[in-house]
Formats: sequence, C-alpha cells, structure tokens
Amino acid sequence: MGKQRLSENLEQLKTLIEKEINEAERITAHRIKELVEEANVQEDDLKPYADFDHPIEDGYGRKMIFDAGKFEMMAMSWNPGHYSSIHNHGYTQWGVVQVFGNVHHFIYQNKSEELRFAKKEILTNGEIVKVVNAMIHQMGNPSTEKYMTLHIYGCNTRDGDITADAKNYELEFNRINHTTGGAFFNLPEDEVYDFLPCPKPTDDVFNNYSKLMMDYYNRQKQTPKIRKLKTALVQKLHERMCVS
Repeated sequence: MGKQRLSENLEQLKTLIEKEINEAERITAHRIKELVEEANVQEDDLKPYADFDHPIEDGYGRKMIFDAGKFEMMAMSWNPGHYSSIHNHGYTQWGVVQVFGNVHHFIYQNKSEELRFAKKEILTNGEIVKVVNAMIHQMGNPSTEKYMTLHIYGCNTRDGDITADAKNYELEFNRINHTTGGAFFNLPEDEVYDFLPCPKPTDDVFNNYSKLMMDYYNRQKQTPKIRKLKTALVQKLHERMCVS
C-alpha cells in the first residue's frame, strides 16, 4: 500500500508550517493556531486516517499523517466514552489540537506537589487549543457520537521524536511513567522506561480519574489482570475515603 496522499487542506497546512519553520526565528503555538485556522482543515480531511477499531486497551485511535522531523501531524479517533490518560507531550515546545466534536478537556496543574484541576471545559466542533510541553492535560469523548481530532506537535530544538519522553500520570499507583508510546491508560511494560513519584491528586481529580479508569476497565475482557487492576483502584479509593 502506497503512502496516503494528503488532502488539499492538509497539504496547505503542511506547506504553511514548513514555510514558518524556514523563515521564523522561533515558532509559537499561537502562530501555529493561526496557520491551522488559515488552512481550514475539516474532519473529512482526516477520515483516511480514521482508526475507530483500535485495540480496546487504547483510549483512542492514533495515526501519523505527516512526520517532518521538527513537527508532526497526527489524527486521533475517539469512540464515545473513551479518554486519554493524564499526560504531557514530551519534547513538544509548540502545538495545537483541533477538534471535530464536543471534546472533554481537563487541564491540570502541579502546585506544591498537589495535582489539581486548572480548567475543565468542553471544546466544541472546530475549536483549536494550543499545546506546550508544560501542559498537563487529558482529553476524551463524553458524547454519544464518534469523531476525530487533528494534532500538531513541534519543537524548535529537536529534529525527530517530538513527543518522546512523554509523561503519563498513574494516580492509583502514585507514579508518573515516561513513555514513547501514546497517552493511554495502563501502558504495556515495554512502552515504559522510567518512573517518577506523582504529586498527590486532590479528591476532585482522583474521583474523576477513578470513574474514567473504571469505565476503561469495564470495557475490557475481565481477565485476572484487569480484575486485579480494578481491585487496586477500589482499594486506593477506600484509603482516600478513610483518610478524609
């Protein structure tokens, strides 16, 4: 199978970003947002990259549209009720996400070693949000319809592996994993290469996380491993309730 040909809008966006990289001293997420608006990408442009039949262990479908070294364009496919992990974007210094449905978006902040909500919002169809590597966030589909999102990640100081060294927050295990994989719950061991202690989540953050995790586990075949993970999550909830 040959390489997928870009649609006219995606080709225009690629050209605009490449021109900006070649001519600007420094790229910003704000400028990339302006270029995405100019390119007028539509969900139909992303449909050749749709992956709604991805493995149930993944929270969303993830397909590369174009990798230029200094920036990547990816398409994500979201089934109803599916969410990403809490994560950042590794080496990404600038980027944007354009959504083509009503998207749940949680932004977190680590303040005094406490993980709390900085913002909870619903992004509406066509909306574009900026992404930088300092951002800790989570996205998901709270609706009953499936849809896609466009993701652009770039870096002023690297040429390749822009989203490597991403961090996923595993709150029930009090840790952050380093990964080169996707922003998925319960990553396989071979996609994790280091761990860090996790800031303590507020009750609001942990309760929201626990609901999304339990929904994720309940969608899967109830193997001994999944039952063990569910038990660990319930035990963590119980511990927090007893402390409170």
